[in-house]
Amino acid sequence: MDLITDLPECDGMDSILVVVDHSSTKGVIFTPCTKTVDATNVAGMLIQHLYKRFGLPDRIISDRDPRFAAEVFQEMGRQLSIKHSMSIAFHPQTDRETERVNQGIKVYLRAFCAKEQTRWKEYLPLAEFAHNNRTHSVLKKSPFFMMMGYHPRPLPTVFKRTTIPSVEERLQELKRVREETASLLELARQQMIRREKQKLDTFEEGQKVWLEAKNLATGYPSKKLAPKREGPFKVLEVLGPVTYKLDLPHQWKIHPVFHAALLSPFKQTEAHGPSFTEPPPDLIEGFEEYKVEAVGGHRPKKRPREFLVSYTGYNSSHNRWI
Repeated sequence: MDLITDLPECDGMDSILVVVDHSSTKGVIFTPCTKTVDATNVAGMLIQHLYKRFGLPDRIISDRDPRFAAEVFQEMGRQLSIKHSMSIAFHPQTDRETERVNQGIKVYLRAFCAKEQTRWKEYLPLAEFAHNNRTHSVLKKSPFFMMMGYHPRPLPTVFKRTTIPSVEERLQELKRVREETASLLELARQQMIRREKQKLDTFEEGQKVWLEAKNLATGYPSKKLAPKREGPFKVLEVLGPVTYKLDLPHQWKIHPVFHAALLSPFKQTEAHGPSFTEPPPDLIEGFEEYKVEAVGGHRPKKRPREFLVSYTGYNSSHNRWI
């Protein structure tokens, strides 16, 4: 059992409670929730979404999240004769296969929610179905088949023609999400294979890191002119073994959670030493003014025309269109 937090907010939800059956089937249950859920809420979700399908579990394995370690959650487990095993934070005491399943699910769900930022809560059941209906690499059978002895009928790959526009629109949307979940499951599988071969840096809360800029749209007119990396940025929170939340400039308006593969440690140099600070602005008639270092581009189609400027003593994350 685990919580995947800090997802793009959707219908008031920003997290997913993930329950995985590691004993035999590798089946999953995905439940949307908020990062602020407490131990009582988690216990209620387990009754609502786990118990009604499969009854009480013999054992629950989780990390030492305060919600899972809370006395109310522990006492509920004791009263229901459920053994609760807690691993060291971010270092689950599980076998290699179990940890690979856990991380693969996290990769899959984060990619899915990034694709469906405004509707992931609505489509989460389709993501769950796709995972449970996919043949497991070790079991050679799907979780559904292991649980029920047969494969539930999935959405068809081709739909018959309909003259009702709303039905046609809905069917095409379901087809798109079905294809998307299938491709993301394969993407997650491939990423996990690469990850097992790749040694990634680890970071701590408060540490400064560089962020690879190849996937960032920060306003440069040409990729060749854009910096290869941005920052340094402070790590606000360690969300998992390879997932970090960064303190990004508010004007970027992008989701601040990144995989460790996109991060590199900030190292002190002559330009960025232990006492490096951004220069204070000049006060001109009560207004803050900054010294322009360079103009990196322009947007001629904007009226009035806008220019991308960088400021002396500030890194590229402070560049702005003016």
